[in-house]
Amino acid sequence: MQPTLEDGNKLVVNKIGYQIGELNHFDVIVFHANENEDYVKRVIGLPGDKIEFIDDQLYINGEQHPEPYLDAFRQGNGDERLTGDFTLEELTGQPVVPEGMVFVLGDNRKQSLDSRIFGFVDQDTVVGKVNLRYWPLNEMEVKFYE
Repeated sequence: MQPTLEDGNKLVVNKIGYQIGELNHFDVIVFHANENEDYVKRVIGLPGDKIEFIDDQLYINGEQHPEPYLDAFRQGNGDERLTGDFTLEELTGQPVVPEGMVFVLGDNRKQSLDSRIFGFVDQDTVVGKVNLRYWPLNEMEVKFYE
């Protein structure tokens, strides 16, 4: 999830709020990747969404969505693309995100192990939303997307 989150950051994960609320586009979530590991990723696609990346731009249901949380990476990469072109159907064989699932990406797109590799994430495996980074103190942050 670099540059948004770094190894060693300490986070507050809202488990209760997630249980009574719902996931939204661009939420940063924690989910059980397997029996031994939890992953932190950003929700890009919700059930029923058609996802495409064209010329390094995100399209959800045909509408372009900016990704300001990637600006730090874009500044360091010049004209190099962070996210290769793809459609959800090319990656998963599904035209839209299935019910009960989400499509997630890491902010470090070039090195992230995310839904492009392992497919959809079952919403039942979601532990909660990341609400606060509290360590290191000089990087304390509440919002991860506007």
